[in-house]
Amino acid sequence: AKLMMQFIPGADFIFSGFSAIPKRDNMFGGGNFDADDLDDYNVLQRDMQVDGGLRPIDEAEAIAVRSRAAMAIQAVYAELGFPPITDEEVEAAILAHSSADVPDRNLVADMAAADAFMAGERSSLDVVRALQRHGYDEIAANILEMGRQRVIGDYLQPSAIFDGAFHVQSAINDANDYQGPGTGYRLTGARWEAVQQIPQAKSPREFIDAQLGGPSEKLVEIGDAKAGTRPEVVVAVGPAFGSAMIKTIGELAHEDVLAAILTGVASAGLIARVVKVYHSADCAAIGYAGAQLSGSGIAIGLQSRGTAVIQKKGYEPLHNLELFPQSPSLALATYEAMGRNAALYALGQAPPPVAVQVDNGARLRLIVKTALLHKREMEEVKDQPPVEMLFNWEPDVA
Repeated sequence: AKLMMQFIPGADFIFSGFSAIPKRDNMFGGGNFDADDLDDYNVLQRDMQVDGGLRPIDEAEAIAVRSRAAMAIQAVYAELGFPPITDEEVEAAILAHSSADVPDRNLVADMAAADAFMAGERSSLDVVRALQRHGYDEIAANILEMGRQRVIGDYLQPSAIFDGAFHVQSAINDANDYQGPGTGYRLTGARWEAVQQIPQAKSPREFIDAQLGGPSEKLVEIGDAKAGTRPEVVVAVGPAFGSAMIKTIGELAHEDVLAAILTGVASAGLIARVVKVYHSADCAAIGYAGAQLSGSGIAIGLQSRGTAVIQKKGYEPLHNLELFPQSPSLALATYEAMGRNAALYALGQAPPPVAVQVDNGARLRLIVKTALLHKREMEEVKDQPPVEMLFNWEPDVA
């Protein structure tokens, strides 16, 4: 949240740097700009199309960079006579997340060597020579250029950064021309492509692949749905139910969910009729349509992702008898109880509502998957009246 006022598409400067250490090693106190937050930060850059100065890399690239850096530091220490860095330390540093993952060093000896270097005649040029002698020419050239830029001093200009060629870009020579939405610096081209290459990113299909499938052989359309004339419960399902989608968000098979609901209805002594609603993917609208067709005026509306409602004819679309919004928490036993309650309502009774487990973290965990599943169901919406469905199943009740 603290980034939102700065992450404005069009702005060309967010802040001057991002910590490369994890919170546990941050002696200034951990914040939201540490190594533990890199993944979140990279996603924010991509989703808001804002250049925050970072780019994601994959594990192989990270290991390659760390390997070369660790060995270069080992070479400089050896060349300058500092306390030696062992091969064991190099290997640990390559894969380490924090200081807890590397061997302890003699900090007194390290500090003494650093003090002697600072008090002596040596400078960064000695570091450059050491790197060159050990074959690290590119790193040596970068350190030499950093020293040159320090002498020039242009990096002290307001909001200054170096580009990939060590050219200074600042508020003086590259002023921010942001004047509102749609203006200012636009993240495009190679830089935009680099920001989008998030290694752990998944395609939308991967999020919902477990819920997708082909038409159920047990559930077939048999014609236009007609209004009922006898006591019954209509189970109105969404347009993707048992066809484009075959499981709920909780990975319950649609056939099993339908069987559980019908078992519940049968246990109360009533029959159920299955209807597919095509004109809407909205749970309330599905239940409302089912209630208009039900001989008793009672229907269960069921989205393909598992969200359900018990609806009564004569109620407004958003008014219902019972609502089951937390579909990830719904078990087959819940759907069976739902069917039984719907049947009891149809018989003129007033049963206690079905108890549902509340998971306050479900929305955070599954909001993306929920949206993608709803989008998939929306793709099956047609300007077509409800159709009667034949479900090849027999209730297992006494």
